[in-house]
Amino acid sequence: MGMGLVVITGLLLPRQSRAHTPGLSVAELEVGADGHVDARLTFASGEPLGQTTLREEDLRAFVQDGVDVVADGVRCEPTYRGSSPTDGDGLLLQATYACAPGAEEIGVTLYYLSALPKGHREVARIVGPPGSNASAEAVLTGDHRALALRLPASGDRHAALRAKLIALTAGFALLMLSLFAWRWRATRKGHTRRS
Repeated sequence: MGMGLVVITGLLLPRQSRAHTPGLSVAELEVGADGHVDARLTFASGEPLGQTTLREEDLRAFVQDGVDVVADGVRCEPTYRGSSPTDGDGLLLQATYACAPGAEEIGVTLYYLSALPKGHREVARIVGPPGSNASAEAVLTGDHRALALRLPASGDRHAALRAKLIALTAGFALLMLSLFAWRWRATRKGHTRRS
């Protein structure tokens, strides 16, 4: 059992020093402190990317149309960063996604997996902002194309919530003070008329 787990892990986890395993690709997404997400998609160049040729404009469309990154359910705007060969026979595609800062959940759907050959597997990993120690990983296929990472509450989110609470409390206090002043004046005018 233990040896089988070591063999499976060796097959599923990418290694930079060896050629890319056909039928297995890797999607790595890193969430930045400002909310943006950097994506690295690694494929074996010997396997077809669906009907996509290896021209740069086709690869750009493949990434922009085939990958959907969302922050709290809102789509993040993609920017294609180019392609390059990797060690052995691999192909690396890079993109950045402009997500709003302070999201509680980052999700990715790899629509392109449905266009790849049956049995193709993708090791997908989302890593949270530096210092968060948050990550999610799964093996995705054409039938299971999505992965999400719940991010821990950050100090910025707590500070923003605290600031909203203080503003709300101050607004309520001001409203109550205004009502008290209005009521006091109305009562005083009533006493003055009676005198």
